Amino acid sequence: MPTLSHWIAQYLIAVSSMFALLLVVDLLMRGETLARAWPSALGWAVLASALFIGTRYRNMKRGIACTVCDKLDKK
Repeated sequence: MPTLSHWIAQYLIAVSSMFALLLVVDLLMRGETLARAWPSALGWAVLASALFIGTRYRNMKRGIACTVCDKLDKK
């Protein structure tokens, strides 16, 4: 089982990449201003990343195989 620092690093990577993606979509595609776009992008990134990492943790704890998870862990 990976250490706590592994899960924290995975969460921070997921939050930062998802935040950047959502912010770019809001700014470029929807034409939002930065002041209006970043709070919602951050909120959704935090929530979605928590679900993603929580599901990975739960599956690993239960011993459920996940091909995507295995490929992410090898990188």
